[in-house]
Amino acid sequence: MLNSFNKDVRVLFLDPLPSTAVEIFRTSGFKIDECFEKLTEAQLVKKITEYNVVCLSYQVWSQAACYWSLWQNANCVDLEVAQSMGIPVFTSPFQHQGSVAEITISFIVLLARQIGDRSKEIHTGEWNKMSAGCTEVRGKTIGIVGYGQVGSQLGVMAEALSLEVVFYDTQSVMPMGRAKARKTLDEVLKESDYVALNVTSTPENVKLIGKRELGLMKKTAFLINASYGEAVDIDALAEAIKAGTIRGCALDAFPNQPNGKKAEFKTHSKDLRTCDITVEGEMRVGTEVANALVNNIKLGSTVGTANFPSISAWPLKPGTRRIINVHRNVRGVLQEIDYILSSYNVGKQILDTKESLGYIIADIATEEVTTEIVSQLALLAHTVKTRIL
Repeated sequence: MLNSFNKDVRVLFLDPLPSTAVEIFRTSGFKIDECFEKLTEAQLVKKITEYNVVCLSYQVWSQAACYWSLWQNANCVDLEVAQSMGIPVFTSPFQHQGSVAEITISFIVLLARQIGDRSKEIHTGEWNKMSAGCTEVRGKTIGIVGYGQVGSQLGVMAEALSLEVVFYDTQSVMPMGRAKARKTLDEVLKESDYVALNVTSTPENVKLIGKRELGLMKKTAFLINASYGEAVDIDALAEAIKAGTIRGCALDAFPNQPNGKKAEFKTHSKDLRTCDITVEGEMRVGTEVANALVNNIKLGSTVGTANFPSISAWPLKPGTRRIINVHRNVRGVLQEIDYILSSYNVGKQILDTKESLGYIIADIATEEVTTEIVSQLALLAHTVKTRIL
């Protein structure tokens, strides 16, 4: 397939996006259309075929030339299908990390002081001033499961509240502040008054916390999940709270979100449920993803993609044209590409692969690229897409 973005780039917004992203696209000369109403799958497929870029916050599937997922991760996108079609999926998994750490700290205080219950009571005219079950957080222990970008920030914030910090991570990582690493997840569960999950969406983390793990926690402990919804067995959690195995929980991530089944977790007075998003975090996400996507269209850069090899493209020099080839990563394909390019003066070339996909950028010292070279690359058996800049 041959693609070129020399003409106007058309962008479709399927969800309202941050003003920072809108401004970046407009400054780049892109034409923006909006479609916020609910569409059937057939209507959606027909709609997006008219656009080069599709921008969204939640879940759709696209055959457009580019694809943008605005959320913290790409759980709502079939990355394997998008990759096979040569569609890069842009995400911003780290710009919300401060917001997630903050809301976890908020959960700890809210749960310890039963603020959710007291607020509901006062709103219904009931004045129930009581200290039973309300505790201070200082001196308590928070166990962080997953000590990465969010987990390490959370540990620093927790120490500011005089919490003791222990953590478990599958990787060997350097502790921040006075945090102490534990060798196993079980150690963290047994020791902690608050267990905070900050794990990624991998198969190994599905139902990481189930009936057995909940049974290891203190009866006075709380479970907090603000990362990956599938990491907690919701049915086991509901039963653990009902049986008094643990004291309560706070959830900011749910299985099958955003369309999780409401009946999976009936209301308990000992749980808090929210959906965290901040203006600052959303703005940072919008800026990062929009800039990454513009760099992909104008330079061929793939930094910020979830399903492509990450290549930071360089500015295109005067008197050169850039060939971008997306191909299946199979034996012999690079030899075929190099054979075609060998007839030209290639000034700079870079190749990287990710899983079954290969991505090559080659700058050719010529003002004009003949139809022959483009056709030759596009017609290779393992070529997915070829672009010219």
